[in-house]
Amino acid sequence: MSLHADKSNSTVTVHHGWFYGRPDQVAAVRAFVADRLGDCPVVDDAVLLTSELATNAVQHSPSGLPEAGFGVLIEHEHGRSVRVTVHDGGSYFDAPYVAQPEPDAEHGRGLFLVDALADSWGSYATLSGRKTWFSFVS
Repeated sequence: MSLHADKSNSTVTVHHGWFYGRPDQVAAVRAFVADRLGDCPVVDDAVLLTSELATNAVQHSPSGLPEAGFGVLIEHEHGRSVRVTVHDGGSYFDAPYVAQPEPDAEHGRGLFLVDALADSWGSYATLSGRKTWFSFVS
């Protein structure tokens, strides 16, 4: 789904995709974000960070259960900002946090990357799960 709105000399584009909560779907998420953001200057970072949030949705929330899934929302105000939100079946009470993994650990760096690369990020509970987002501002 895509929605376009004119806003004082800038265009806002909104895209939403739904993905099964399987590890193979993370590649589909990366392709979805890359395709929708096209030649946006932050496309590579947005693809990386969305991949990290999608992986977290599959590995750490009920979205990874059989027949479950998660949504990805991209809000792109051309020339100004990009915001990506991953809506998964996460807990109302357990918010994601930036871990401090051991140097040789194979896991635990996803939100560290989000925190390091995004201009801002956050997470909040909803009645249907948890939404974790990041944004870049030009």
